[in-house]
Amino acid sequence: MGQEGIEVENQGVGRRRLQVPGHNCPAFLIDGKILLDAGTIALSLNITEEHSLGWILLTHVHLDHIKGIPFLLDNLVTRRTGNTITVLSGKDVLHDLGKNIFNDRIWPDFSRIPTPARPVLRYMNIGTSRPFLIDGYRITMEKVHHTVPAYGYIVGKPGNKAIAYTGDTGPTDRFWERMAARDVKHLITETSFPNRLEKLALATGHLTPSLLEGEIAKMSPPPEKIFIMHRKPQFLKEIDMEMRALEHDNIKLLKDGEVILI
Repeated sequence: MGQEGIEVENQGVGRRRLQVPGHNCPAFLIDGKILLDAGTIALSLNITEEHSLGWILLTHVHLDHIKGIPFLLDNLVTRRTGNTITVLSGKDVLHDLGKNIFNDRIWPDFSRIPTPARPVLRYMNIGTSRPFLIDGYRITMEKVHHTVPAYGYIVGKPGNKAIAYTGDTGPTDRFWERMAARDVKHLITETSFPNRLEKLALATGHLTPSLLEGEIAKMSPPPEKIFIMHRKPQFLKEIDMEMRALEHDNIKLLKDGEVILI
């Protein structure tokens, strides 16, 4: 991969509350350094790959997006790698993660392990008002519409094209407005339910193929490629058929392990 490019490896595209073989939970690895969500990671990376990680851009705290983090941190501490994972998100997301998961009851408080001075876990509260830089990447975070506080991310290298990731979202607006201001080549977004379950999708902060088409109409302009994740496994055939009926040449259905090059 060239120095100016970005490689995004899909670690899992499964659906909350139903994890079956071949349909793991969302996690996307950027250039071996940054994770977009961490639903499936401890089972996907070897020791060397885990040691290369430094950052997790967390969209929200639903279990299917965070469940790989506790085991990843435990692996790093047990192996004494010495590296720290920084989880970045909004203040509300980080508060929920610390209060409900790393609370010394559900799981150890790894923000104090192996020592408070050099923990394996750090939290970084970031805002939506302006982009920020980590490890040479320009990151923009913006709210999306879900049942809990949730954010999408736009990631790129300064002066180069970017990739956008919504995580879980229903119909939204602000994220598309922020995306229009960046040179976004690829978008990773969700479609969880078929069209006949639109009411359920809207109630739970998700999309159907028909709702996705409405969101694409808001994009100015749409990205070159739109990659679809988070399809509920029991509705795969139905969703895929409805996706093909949209007749958008730029839509691609993601599979586990797929690599996106920008």
